Amino acid sequence: MNELKTQTEKALVKIAKSKKAVKDLPKTGDYLFFKIKKEIAKIVSELFNNKVIKTSDLNISLPPYHIKADLSLEIFSISKILGLDPKKVSKELGLVINKNKTKFIESATTAGPYLNLKLKKNVYGEALAEVTVLEEKYGKNDKNKNKLAIIDFSSPNIAKPMSVGHLRSTVLGQALANIYEATGYVVVRDNHIGDWGTQFGKLIYAYQTWGDEKAVAKNPIAELNKLYIKFNEEANKDPELDDKAREIFSNLEKGDGKIRKLWEKFSKLSIKEFEEVYDILGIKFDTYLGESYFAKDAEDEVKKALEKNLARKDEESDAIVVDTLLGVPSFLLRKQDGSTLYISRDLAKIKFRIANFKPDIILYVVGQEQKLNFAQLFELVKHIGYSNKTELKHICFGLVIMDGAKMSTRKGSVVELKELINQSVAMAKELILEKDKDISEKELAKTAEIIGVGSIIYNDLRQSKEKNISFDWKKMLNFSGGSAVYLQYTYARIKSILKKVPGEVSDKPIFKNEDEFNLAKKIIFFPHVVLEAQRHDSPHLIATYMEELAQLFNSFYNSVQILGTEDEELKNSRLILIASVATVIKNGLTLLNIKTSDKI
Repeated sequence: MNELKTQTEKALVKIAKSKKAVKDLPKTGDYLFFKIKKEIAKIVSELFNNKVIKTSDLNISLPPYHIKADLSLEIFSISKILGLDPKKVSKELGLVINKNKTKFIESATTAGPYLNLKLKKNVYGEALAEVTVLEEKYGKNDKNKNKLAIIDFSSPNIAKPMSVGHLRSTVLGQALANIYEATGYVVVRDNHIGDWGTQFGKLIYAYQTWGDEKAVAKNPIAELNKLYIKFNEEANKDPELDDKAREIFSNLEKGDGKIRKLWEKFSKLSIKEFEEVYDILGIKFDTYLGESYFAKDAEDEVKKALEKNLARKDEESDAIVVDTLLGVPSFLLRKQDGSTLYISRDLAKIKFRIANFKPDIILYVVGQEQKLNFAQLFELVKHIGYSNKTELKHICFGLVIMDGAKMSTRKGSVVELKELINQSVAMAKELILEKDKDISEKELAKTAEIIGVGSIIYNDLRQSKEKNISFDWKKMLNFSGGSAVYLQYTYARIKSILKKVPGEVSDKPIFKNEDEFNLAKKIIFFPHVVLEAQRHDSPHLIATYMEELAQLFNSFYNSVQILGTEDEELKNSRLILIASVATVIKNGLTLLNIKTSDKI
């Protein structure tokens, strides 16, 4: 296919450019957080007979507020490697740190299987200097340089409007793509459009039987969706319609020109509408390689599975069955009418991806209801031998719940994504006008879209992906906490202060308030949080971190003077501190694909 070749070549050009850009990322080991870990790992190794302890073996966190320390080192993981009692390790390590001078640590206090650490005061200056120098790159790193990830996400079906049900895959996939890139991966964003299968036999039958060409031309997706719904309603009364739909799809696979022309028309109209939604969400895909591109190759994969004795032909039905794989139930690779299935087309696509892009990992951002399907697919791929050097990972997620019920697609009770976005933006406008009645129409529209779209994305990403999510408008548009607008407003507040109080950057911060120390300590952790979010495929770790940072800032803002600080050095110190907070909030929201504004 010419289109397949064109998209592939375009993606390969993007990969080549991205590999060059990765060279400009900060080195992971240059961050203060990882320097501290490296120093501790070296001390542990030397203390315990040069036993190799890696920085990844160390679990460092902020201690509880009642503990007078800057960092807390959990000893369990170290003691397990050493084969020693954690309390013994904690005690001996604390004695060595207190006895010998170290670059970053002032003192250590043993607390059972934990070691609480006090950092040297000059450390905070280095931390804030990192943010000032790196700016939008702060938090990014080269940990995974020279690696390539393909992230398969969104994947709506053609001839249907994008619904709230597509939201999770779309925003989660984009956030993961951003986070993977931030840790050095080159990422190919692929939209595996649902453009093949029996449902298109249903749609084409409905269009040929009940379709109004003028109505479809005027409002294509809405009309096609109505026809699909009508087919399902009529098929409930007359099950023979399903057989006719299967026959139409079978003819489509065999290359029927008239049917294919209709299918191509529906596909082009659909992608055009999808891209309108993606533009609003700030998402751009590198490839739109749907199922149809691999329909013919899927038959070759069926033959290969038969040749390798991984599949067999069922004598009664002529369907191709896979029932030899341990750990997964049997499944069909080809239907009895000769049509391929999603899993056989996906098998062909994996072969194509590995042959053309040579990825280190392929992520499938698809709902938890497909968990078994991917377990079967990955097991089959492993036995065929395609993925020896490529990791395949299913990023599953929970359901979208609205008013206590799951979204329904077949019965026409689905909420369209455009509708949800419009509603959120409209509510954001009301909120803004309550605070600023004199705002211009242009500024109102711009800010409302930033808040409204950000609220929808953040409401999803702030929660662990495994959990079901529900829409609560009051929470989504809450200025006081737990929402995108809370973070956006905190960022805007800081930018407003910086605009009002001109000052010079201080490379030697003066901290006189506990809240100042708490903010600086939290900032140190951001590069670590970004890496953890990538390692666990969990954007919510970044959201949780930012909420905690924003809360610390607001506590600081309420307890100290910034605008009225008379001491110039102290004022400049506080300015660089809050400027660093603003940078981290913006960088974190950017990773989640959420925009900020200097004025809200």
